[in-house]
Amino acid sequence: MDNKKLAFLLKLFVVILAALGLVFFGLCIPSLLHQLILFYHRTLNEELPLQLLSVTAAVILYIALILFWRICTRIGRNRSFCHENAEGLRWICKLALFDTALCLICCLYALFLNILHPVLMLGGLGIMALGGLIAVAAYTLAYLVTIAEQIQTENELMV
Repeated sequence: MDNKKLAFLLKLFVVILAALGLVFFGLCIPSLLHQLILFYHRTLNEELPLQLLSVTAAVILYIALILFWRICTRIGRNRSFCHENAEGLRWICKLALFDTALCLICCLYALFLNILHPVLMLGGLGIMALGGLIAVAAYTLAYLVTIAEQIQTENELMV
């Protein structure tokens, strides 16, 4: 598979994730949070921090998707192993860790309000595990891209 085809497939993946994120963060999460607040007879003021954390998580997701789109563009231009890609992956790692911390804060706040349903707790733990895995994968890829860039530079200097 050549770089342009790989970049196209990765960008298609980004578009699909962006659409799913729009449905998830735009429809599912606000509705679920509102129903939880109503079910447990809480005030709407207690719902606002949860909604703000959800919006913040969505913004972080879209920033990471934009960074990944830029990485895909460089891959399509045959610049897979460059400093910019390594930096982009490091930023994605940091964003994934921050998003994981936000999920933890959201779960702790829901626990404080006594609305943390066991299904939500399991979902939150799953999201935090996924965020941790994404962070580790992004950091590992950033390290490997940096090593590959150094090898590529050494090979260019030898020729």
